[in-house]
Amino acid sequence: MENTSSYNERELLLRIADGDENAFRVLYDQYRKKIYSLGMFLTKSDILAQEMVQDVFMKIWEKRSQLQDIVYFNAWLRTIARNIALNYFRTLAMEKLGMTRLLACPQGDNRFTESDAADREYAQLMQAAINQLPPQQQKVYVLHRQQGLSHEIIARELGISLFTSKKYMKLALHSIRLFLENRINVTILIGLSFYLD
Repeated sequence: MENTSSYNERELLLRIADGDENAFRVLYDQYRKKIYSLGMFLTKSDILAQEMVQDVFMKIWEKRSQLQDIVYFNAWLRTIARNIALNYFRTLAMEKLGMTRLLACPQGDNRFTESDAADREYAQLMQAAINQLPPQQQKVYVLHRQQGLSHEIIARELGISLFTSKKYMKLALHSIRLFLENRINVTILIGLSFYLD
């Protein structure tokens, strides 16, 4: 196992930038506990901390061509981890808000306020975001976020790898976020144009 001196780390990053999977494994072994600890600190959840480790290293591998230009790897790594955590919290907050509002609003009750109407609209928007996902991503999302199953169980149930389950979840969250942002931005623009006209 290589040590983590700056020179060796730099060499390691250059090898990973060239697609060296063994070098990537060394980097993973050196930093996974640090990322896991950060994930536990932020989320207080073993499962979410493990997901964060996987997401961070998936992002590093996806952006490996940039590694040759990285001078301060620790800072770069912390930025990636922080952004992944923030994206997770943002998505989770939007989901919880939508579900809380949906559950608080009885379906048969015709007496609803403007706030209730907005809640129902958000719940419908969230459901539309989930419905637009490709079938496998939708299954993984529903099983993980709405039924609370772990990626290990989802992988077994759907006959896919653990990596694929996590990848589908990541893609689903990204698609949902974009869908919601686009719809919300369009709604805001329409509202602004209405009030500014």
